[in-house]
Amino acid sequence: MNSFEAEVFDVLESKGIPLVPQVGASSYRIDLDGRYVLAIECDGASYHSSPTARDRDRLRQQQLENLGWKFHRIWSTDWFMRKDEEVARAVSAYENAVASISSSKSGAGGPSYETPSTNLHPSPIESQARGVRPYLGQRDTIADYSDWELMSIFDWIESDGRLRTDEEMIDEILPELGFHRRGSRIEGVLKSTLAKRRNRTKPTV
Repeated sequence: MNSFEAEVFDVLESKGIPLVPQVGASSYRIDLDGRYVLAIECDGASYHSSPTARDRDRLRQQQLENLGWKFHRIWSTDWFMRKDEEVARAVSAYENAVASISSSKSGAGGPSYETPSTNLHPSPIESQARGVRPYLGQRDTIADYSDWELMSIFDWIESDGRLRTDEEMIDEILPELGFHRRGSRIEGVLKSTLAKRRNRTKPTV
């Protein structure tokens, strides 16, 4: 833990929230984890000013929430300027998460929030084997690939279950298409294809 995370840990534990630091595995960890009920992410302003970092954190939060986690984020600038308010927000988030568990236990169905992050299946951290790569002959230019062909390779790349930003997706698809460097035209086509893929626009063959 860095000094900011250590301070958050000490203050929240003093408020009666049981915490486990750095929950997770591989290169992806949840900074503080209210045991079984709440993931707390501590964000430093300088690192998270990066668009790539923000995209990765957004994807990570979305996947954890899809798996049933409650999520709470604390920004370092807010913590140091309005610590009392941030402590109150964190305590409220923890209490609401506990209440959600009690409610889900008393009712039928609903996600279980008591599974430790290290036992989540499928894991949002660990990669799975990719399926069979779609066969595409190498073309001379990016314009020679159809939307459908590019989307099929993007789908294949993501079939290992790893979280990726758009920039990382483009980095991985370039060698698959036989390109060694980005050009503005290649980047523009790939970003457009990713946007269509997200919107599930019917590809042009």
